Amino acid sequence: MLASVYVMILPMMLMLNIKALGNAFRNWKLVTAVILLNFVYGPLMAVLLGILFLNNPYVRLGLFLAWVVPSPPISIGAVGLMMADISAATAMVALSFFLSLALIPIETSLYIHSFLASGRLALSSATISKIEMNLVITIIEILIVPLALAIPTREAMIRKMGQEKFRRISPLFPTLTMLGLITIIFTIFFAHADVLITHIMDMLGVFYSAIVFYSASFTVFTILFKYVKLSSKSPYSSAMVAILTGIPKNEATAIALSALALAPLGPQVAFLASMPPSLLPAFQVVFIITFIKLREKIINYYGARKEIEEILEVERTPTRGVVSEEKEVSEVVEVQELSAGGVVRKAGLNILVPLDFSRGTEEWIREGLSRLNNVSSITLLHVVPLSMSEVSDFVTEDVIESGKKAAESKMRELIKTISSFGPYEVSYEIAVGDPAKIILERANTGKFDMIMMGHRGYGYVEDFFIGSVTLKVISKSPIPVLVVRKNP
Repeated sequence: MLASVYVMILPMMLMLNIKALGNAFRNWKLVTAVILLNFVYGPLMAVLLGILFLNNPYVRLGLFLAWVVPSPPISIGAVGLMMADISAATAMVALSFFLSLALIPIETSLYIHSFLASGRLALSSATISKIEMNLVITIIEILIVPLALAIPTREAMIRKMGQEKFRRISPLFPTLTMLGLITIIFTIFFAHADVLITHIMDMLGVFYSAIVFYSASFTVFTILFKYVKLSSKSPYSSAMVAILTGIPKNEATAIALSALALAPLGPQVAFLASMPPSLLPAFQVVFIITFIKLREKIINYYGARKEIEEILEVERTPTRGVVSEEKEVSEVVEVQELSAGGVVRKAGLNILVPLDFSRGTEEWIREGLSRLNNVSSITLLHVVPLSMSEVSDFVTEDVIESGKKAAESKMRELIKTISSFGPYEVSYEIAVGDPAKIILERANTGKFDMIMMGHRGYGYVEDFFIGSVTLKVISKSPIPVLVVRKNP
């Protein structure tokens, strides 16, 4: 069991950015909100909903442990998808983790003394003391020791392979965590299937508790933080950071605590306490995804369009080029409003060129420009993909910044090449988020006459998860779209 726990916990620790703690206390309102949500609101809701929906005291204890643990790294990715401040989210996740090392044993001890020291299944003082001691030992084993191993390991990996390569292998970490989590859940439920059947009402009670907790929490605090602003400069971003680092919980940690810390009371008790954190992740993911799907409505509700533009930190670097020779390398597929002969004839075209630096980018841009007359300005757009498929990838600020820096370097080289294609004014933008949505947002600004895209967008693997970026843009763009296909 302990080996599976380490497989589950250690990869998460590798993604924890300890350096972000230096930014944690820049906004005291946000810090206070995150602490209250994580360590006051969550535990109180566990007590209330446990009394309402659960019969067994050990299942109630498991629900308490499930909602007293800190926010998971997945919260950072969710904040990014909401176009909020990833840096602040990273700091809040790190802060809540370190506070949990002290607050979990303190609050759990208070809960045990309040609800398990009397009644039908009252525990003796000796048993309670044993549980408390075991809880502290378990926290050392599954949180402090892995953290002590992960910090130097992370730094050594980054020094040896660089930020970019570390970013590329980072999706392996959540895969390992999920493998450990599935192994533990399977072991727990398979070994105690008979107990699960006899406690089916408690299992349903966990379902009811999850639905009430997540639906009420996301709704109430979205409304509350609109009026009780956590920041005067960025109220929307601060609200999203507080909600997404205060409501979701690190259930992997809760499962490990329940299974190991309560082992002295017997395997059946440990199983009953592990039931809530084993069942809650499915509900948590569904509610997070639903919340993200409502992003545009929430942004409009907060009136946060200008604030988001500042958070995205879009960088533009204008440059001019000269004419050079042409090479025939591709064919053009005309999509919208192209004139006869496949050449667009409009003076002073301002075109948006989304790209992903895949092979052949320079060639299809050259060919596309050769089919367009009187282009005056070109805006290259690269989106560091942070889409729905990556919510589970424990995206951190380091990963995002690494992607942006790599894109900037490639973009400058590409601009030098494109500048040789003709007397164009070339600029670039780098953004983070869902590629199709950001491309369409730029298209709706009214600054561009046309979009020119390569036909393979973000690649076959990514398209499996996020759909064809090109097709989404074609179907929803308010301006003409020119798709350039490279010859095989």
